[in-house]
Amino acid sequence: MSKKDNGENTELENANLEKQESELPSTNNENKIDPEIVSEPEEEDSFTEKWRNNRFLLIRGTYYLLHSIWMVIMVVGGFIAWLIALLFI
Repeated sequence: MSKKDNGENTELENANLEKQESELPSTNNENKIDPEIVSEPEEEDSFTEKWRNNRFLLIRGTYYLLHSIWMVIMVVGGFIAWLIALLFI
């Protein structure tokens, strides 16, 4: 490829500058979006919320069974942690 002189692409550069100048944002306020009107995207339900609100009784029952077991484990673990902290202070 040959080297290009400094003035070789001036027509293209001038056309690009004119295009950029015409695309500058106007000061017209008609197209501005009011932030109060724009709604936030809806968040999807988590996996556990889908199980809790499922229409099938078996899946809802499984959720409540596993949730109850998890709560018992956390309460027992919390009690053991509290007991160890109490004994070593």
